[in-house]
Amino acid sequence: MAGKTGPRLNKLSKVTLQNQTGNLAMVTREDGSSHEVLRTRVLYWYEGLLILQELEAKRDARIAWFDDRFRKLLVQERKKRGKVSGILYLEKKLLNVSVTGARFVDATGAAFVHRRPGVKDTEIPEDWEEYTASGEYRIADITGYMPPWEAWCHEHAGFYQDFYRVLWKDDKGKGWAGMNLSKVENGAEAGSTWEPDDCIPPSLDGMRLREKSRWLKRKHDQEQKEKAEKDKEEAAAERRKLEPSAKMGRYRRDGDPLSRDMFRLQRGHDFNPPQANKDPDIRSGWPKRAEDYPPGYGCADPPGLCRATCDCMDDNRSQRPWETTKEWLEDPRRASDAKKAIEVLSAQQHFVRRRGTTSKMHYFETAQTRHGDQTHANAAMSLCQVLEESVRSVLKDLPLFALQENRDPVRIPACSLMKPLEDYVPVQFQLSQTSPARQWLCLGEEDGKLSLIDRGPPSRPAPFRVEFVHPEGMTAFVDCMVTDTQVKSWLSASSRIVARFTDVARCPLSRKSRGVLQEHLGKIFDFGTKVAKEVSLGRWLDVVDMLIRMLRTTAMAHVVKPDSHNSRAPRASAVALAR
Repeated sequence: MAGKTGPRLNKLSKVTLQNQTGNLAMVTREDGSSHEVLRTRVLYWYEGLLILQELEAKRDARIAWFDDRFRKLLVQERKKRGKVSGILYLEKKLLNVSVTGARFVDATGAAFVHRRPGVKDTEIPEDWEEYTASGEYRIADITGYMPPWEAWCHEHAGFYQDFYRVLWKDDKGKGWAGMNLSKVENGAEAGSTWEPDDCIPPSLDGMRLREKSRWLKRKHDQEQKEKAEKDKEEAAAERRKLEPSAKMGRYRRDGDPLSRDMFRLQRGHDFNPPQANKDPDIRSGWPKRAEDYPPGYGCADPPGLCRATCDCMDDNRSQRPWETTKEWLEDPRRASDAKKAIEVLSAQQHFVRRRGTTSKMHYFETAQTRHGDQTHANAAMSLCQVLEESVRSVLKDLPLFALQENRDPVRIPACSLMKPLEDYVPVQFQLSQTSPARQWLCLGEEDGKLSLIDRGPPSRPAPFRVEFVHPEGMTAFVDCMVTDTQVKSWLSASSRIVARFTDVARCPLSRKSRGVLQEHLGKIFDFGTKVAKEVSLGRWLDVVDMLIRMLRTTAMAHVVKPDSHNSRAPRASAVALAR
């Protein structure tokens, strides 16, 4: 429990309030069960939405309970309300209400539980600086505010209260502005900490309202700035639509078609480089006198300056025998030993073949029909095929809700869908030219990201084809389909993949490679509970794409240390916890 507060310690549940009696409330959960809880544990619906919106913005993977159900709920509420606004709620509901602790006593002795209404903009008393917190330190000023939904999700707060940034000074009146409190549990800026409402005396209500007003102004200004930028972008987009498209040439000046750009495939070039002399006469330009060299430079000595008849600098001519023979290095015994070594190696025809007896281009070629132990390589490629088939199967049953999520982008894993020897990243992703999906689907040309236009396909199932374009043209494609299914097919695919992975008889990978692969499989499968993890489609595709790359690599290259020769293959029960 150490270090856990807010959403890491507690979670929200959607309930319907049936009735309230005293301090108790009767609520009904989504599964139909009824529960009696304290009224203080029940939040207003809109405040719950504000918490969910804050969690969505933080994207904290440690908050496991915030899943697709809550994201879908947020999408529905935004469509219904236009937006979920903390500014509007604070102005209408909480400007003169303090969200405080379990018990707060004001200056008149009245006690409040969690909510203190009627907070007034009172003048700050002259002796407010004499107030001593915890009997030792004094408040110098209040310089910031966090509404309760932000505070509950904040790492330096964690309680559902109004939080204020308090600037402290010691009992001698010396400010702490020079002290670094960032490492403190509730540390803020220099000399400041975040404090809950129930730690602030009621005499400072004027400061409370002042900081709330400043927070509202900052948020209003931020919204106006974002709106202005959005309007500017939309106006620019409209202008681009109205501007006539530039006329594009299709032919070069000599009448031939444009040379196609290797990466920007919609562009062409009319480039005709000047024809330089392909065979310049290097002899005529070679310096043969000392004055021909630049100041400070000279020829190598020995051998000294070239004579007028020298042609040693010309590599285009044939070499003369005296240039290729070094008699002072000749050793008959060494030459004989080298010849015998070549003959012995040539005789090892079970793994090598001597070439060049006819072409005189002598070299040795390893045997193409004899290989070492291919157990690991075959196992890696076999498992890789299972992953490839899983990706293709999932892409043919894409749930509409998976493309509507804002969680993880869904990208087509091109390299996983091409042949192992051709799995380099395409320069362009494109929908087939005649596909009706162009009306409702947007495909990222550079990364293959899928996103819906408006509400997506008018009817389902809706097939579409993604083509992979390389500099040489379209090299591959994959057929996909958007459906209305609510089943997350990638979760069952994870189980199939792990079932093959843990079957040592059918997938005899090397021990060290298996350990690395299992670490990454753990991102989509829980080996402890033997259940596929609830991950988004985009996350699943990213992980599987990486696994396919890893398997292809380990099948072709030694990227991990090999298992020791005297080690035995692991027993099936020791491969993974999933067994």
